[in-house]
Amino acid sequence: MQTAIEVAIASFGAVLAIVLSFAAVLGLRSSIETKRRRKARAKADAEAWTRLLANQLTIAPSHVTDAEAAAALDRARKLHRNADQKLKTAKNAKQYQRIRTYALAGLHNLNVVRRRLGKAPGPQGPMPFNGTSYAGLDRTEDRTDVQRDTPAGLYFY
Repeated sequence: MQTAIEVAIASFGAVLAIVLSFAAVLGLRSSIETKRRRKARAKADAEAWTRLLANQLTIAPSHVTDAEAAAALDRARKLHRNADQKLKTAKNAKQYQRIRTYALAGLHNLNVVRRRLGKAPGPQGPMPFNGTSYAGLDRTEDRTDVQRDTPAGLYFY
C-alpha cells in the first residue's frame, strides 16, 4: 500500500513537471512571436512615415526667403536624414518608434513651412511629441482635426 501511494505521487509529480515544462515552452514561443510581430509592425510604420516625409520633401520648395520657414525646412531635412540613417541600423521596436517620431517631427516642420508660405497643410499624422504623457497612442482628445460635436458611427432606427 505504501509503495502504491509513493508511485502515485511520483507519477503525479512527473506528469505535473511535463505539463509545466510544456506550458513554459509554449509561453516562451508566444512571447518571442509577439516580440517579432511588434518589431515588424514598428518597422513597417517607421518606414512608411519616413517614406512619406521623403516624398513631402521632394515637393517642398528648395529655397525659402522667410527665415522661420527656412529654419523649419532645414530641421525637416535634418530629421529626415537622421531617420533615414537610423532606419538602416535599427534593431528593435523602440528604435523604430524613435525613427517614426523623427519622421513625424519632420512632417510637422514641413507644415510650419507651408503655414508660413500661406499654403494648405500637408499630411500631419499623430503629434510626434506630447510632453511626458506621450505613450505612442493617437488619442482623439489630443487632436485638433477631429470634430467632436458631430456624431460618428452607424445610425440604427
